[in-house]
Amino acid sequence: MHYTKNSITNYQSGIELLLHNSLHQHSIKSAVTKFGYSEAQLNHINDLNKELTNVVHEVEQAKNEKRIVYRDKNDLLLKIKKQYMRYLKLTRIVLGEDPKASEALLLNGTRARTYKELLFQISAFVSNLMNNSSWLNALAVYNIKSDDIEQLNNRLAELSHLSDKCLEAEGEVRRLTTLKKKKLVTIQGYVSDYVKVVRIAFEEEPKMLVSLGISTKVDY
Repeated sequence: MHYTKNSITNYQSGIELLLHNSLHQHSIKSAVTKFGYSEAQLNHINDLNKELTNVVHEVEQAKNEKRIVYRDKNDLLLKIKKQYMRYLKLTRIVLGEDPKASEALLLNGTRARTYKELLFQISAFVSNLMNNSSWLNALAVYNIKSDDIEQLNNRLAELSHLSDKCLEAEGEVRRLTTLKKKKLVTIQGYVSDYVKVVRIAFEEEPKMLVSLGISTKVDY
């Protein structure tokens, strides 16, 4: 009975069946007691399985939270890019012939393809516009106001916050996944040893093995 041969859900269900019948079928309980497996020891394995179940649920919850925060980040990035490109095109019309503005606002050339470089272009555009009232005032002809640029700047700040949350979510998933693997290895060691003992105890009674969910074919 190894996890590598089952999904983790099926593996844990098999452990639950194994321990439930070991604890509640008198003939099985009596037989394994003679091999040193007391009720307390069986309950200990059962508790380990419950701990593993809790961690498995925590991993799934953490993964879901990670999906949500990444979705929020990507949705916000799309809004920022759309808003930025609109302002950029209009700014090129108004200030495209101003060398200083073109350089400071990064008006020329294509937009970067990577997230980090594009974010740099957007941030430079926003911060330099906010720090130059004459450039900002020039955009009023196309109804671009300081409040519009301020909104874009606030969205950039929120994007940075969401990026941090994404890193935190990744770290939490990684931490819980490592913990899950550790607990899985621990319980698998206990269960593997117990199944070997049970096979010996009931080597002449294959029906008892079947009632415990153990294949009559050796699988260890």
